[in-house]
Amino acid sequence: MRATKRESVVVIMRKPSALIAWKMLVLSLPKGIAAFVIIVAGLSASLPLSVFLIGLPLLAATLVFCRSIMLGEMRYVTAWLQRKEYPEASASPEPTAVEQQGWRAWLVSVLKDGRSYRSILFGILQLPVGIAAFTFAIVLPITALAVLLSPAAYEVSMRLFDFNLFASDWRFDELFGWDMTSAQRSWVAGGVGLAFVLLLPLLMRGLGRLYAAWILSVAGPEPVSRPANPQEAYNEERFPFAMENHEIGAFHAERSIPPVS
Repeated sequence: MRATKRESVVVIMRKPSALIAWKMLVLSLPKGIAAFVIIVAGLSASLPLSVFLIGLPLLAATLVFCRSIMLGEMRYVTAWLQRKEYPEASASPEPTAVEQQGWRAWLVSVLKDGRSYRSILFGILQLPVGIAAFTFAIVLPITALAVLLSPAAYEVSMRLFDFNLFASDWRFDELFGWDMTSAQRSWVAGGVGLAFVLLLPLLMRGLGRLYAAWILSVAGPEPVSRPANPQEAYNEERFPFAMENHEIGAFHAERSIPPVS
């Protein structure tokens, strides 16, 4: 009982990794560029050729490539939200089913899939979203580190270049009556940078949740795979040891109601 409570407390206290969120935001730009190039080039080449039915396979291939990028990003952000380091491997269709499907059935299935058309939206909008995410992921840590190193920057500028970076009093003398020197103002700026650095993990997690919300909203819900035989699914879910057919028949024979004489 104590171990169960301890494990639940650990799960509650564990938060998504800020470092993985930062990597996710940085990598969103190259993924956005790849998706944008694929969808624009594919649509530009396939839509005019669709009149002659040659562009339909090209359009389907474009949608499949862009959809694979979208689903891969969806698995990545889902694993991050679930506090996992790596996403789970997706279940790929059996080779026999793919071989028996044929290219015509494959083409129809791709064109009828709603996620194929969601991938068009993903390929177009992922580029500006990736630019914004990449900018925040790079600018925020650099700004926090630069402000944190304000005292060192003041010493270097004064000794090497005889330039006072903190000559302005920031109107502290008028507002608070503080009479600070330039060196003291540099240490105040360093304290602000330290607070900014401590808040960086929280900011990265917040930006990561916003990015994950965008990916999950455009990718849509995960399709539910239904078993071919409902009786097998019932036996597997409700009974850890499924009964054989002859055992089921014997069970029904024993439990049958005797005939009324």
